Amino acid sequence: MFAGSEMPWVTIVTPSLNQGPFIGGAIESVLGQTYPNVEYIIMDAGSTDETKAVAAQYADRLVFISEPDRGQSHAINKGWKMGRGGILAWLCADDLLLPGSVQTIVDTFNVNPDAAFAFGGCEIVDRQGVVTDVVHAGMHDTWKLIHGYDYVYQPAAFVSRQAVEAVGYVDETLHFGMDWDLFIRLSQFGPGVPIAGVLAQAHVYPETKTSSGGYRRWRELTAIMRWHGTRRYPPAYFIYGADSLRSSCRSLTRRHTLLASRLGKPLRRWVNAAIDRVYLRALQQATRGWFEDNWAGPTMSRRLGGDGQTLVMRGRVPGEYPDLAGQRLKVTCDGTVIADRDLESGPFRWDLSLPMVRDESIEIKISAGRWFVPKRHGLNNDRRRLAILLDELALA
Repeated sequence: MFAGSEMPWVTIVTPSLNQGPFIGGAIESVLGQTYPNVEYIIMDAGSTDETKAVAAQYADRLVFISEPDRGQSHAINKGWKMGRGGILAWLCADDLLLPGSVQTIVDTFNVNPDAAFAFGGCEIVDRQGVVTDVVHAGMHDTWKLIHGYDYVYQPAAFVSRQAVEAVGYVDETLHFGMDWDLFIRLSQFGPGVPIAGVLAQAHVYPETKTSSGGYRRWRELTAIMRWHGTRRYPPAYFIYGADSLRSSCRSLTRRHTLLASRLGKPLRRWVNAAIDRVYLRALQQATRGWFEDNWAGPTMSRRLGGDGQTLVMRGRVPGEYPDLAGQRLKVTCDGTVIADRDLESGPFRWDLSLPMVRDESIEIKISAGRWFVPKRHGLNNDRRRLAILLDELALA
């Protein structure tokens, strides 16, 4: 679906409004890319801070347009339609592209010309630019994207113009989840290709839309998951609902002295534990037991397609966790047991023969005999039940 030369133009749009303290970093991160054919457009909604002065320093290397718009989505669409790139992206004024990201994206589209979008990992940074988390791109799964959560980090994602024109541009009625909605629509048109590397940095702090949206954000995300999905209460409903409740609890604690006091501590602890239980149960359902960091829980499942007759399983039983010693895995294919074996600590690879008569797609389920919860051992705050590190599950 991506049709272009080996050196296609890439159009990057930054929607902006009074982001003067940050926009210089965004500009430098785009103009500092080594890939030559980058077109950079800043769609400013009429900033009254230093944004215009900062952009003016790069006037010969970017397009700066300052005029009223109907919101962020409208600004992105205007910029994309104005641009000439066969590959499109938007970068918020407080986010950054890492060096070499555009070249990596172009290489990915050249190798995967049918891709509707490509996405990499993203570093989460605070207001001071300190990295607080790193999210890596996992295997694309349309069901999980619709019913589970938006695992495509927008600053690290680029889309095919051909695919965007086919499914429609960014929905201008959306304020919080327009990227999620777009990736869902694109994934139903063509494949999304994950990239192993980290491509961008995203600022997350209390004033950002994601952090401050509260109930309005949850309501909009609920509408998106119900537009595209088949379930009224999918896992995403509870995952984003838990996020909204946590935000509300923090706000209440700041406003009410009793909740912030020592007397309110047991209540806060009970509420947070209840929210965590809901969140973890929904996350288990959304990921079907195989998480983004490659940990798998005591039970996991995946539906695999293709004509391969061998199931390849590759992973590791970490020896540093004593609870996992003596691990045993049971693997079934459409209900038929194809393996039931003990595992020693360390890496493993299984090549399992599949039943000869089967449908075009198969349901693989893996059950583990042993698991542990990191928080119970004081390792971190991770409350998940973890059994093995699973790096690959594929047909060959």
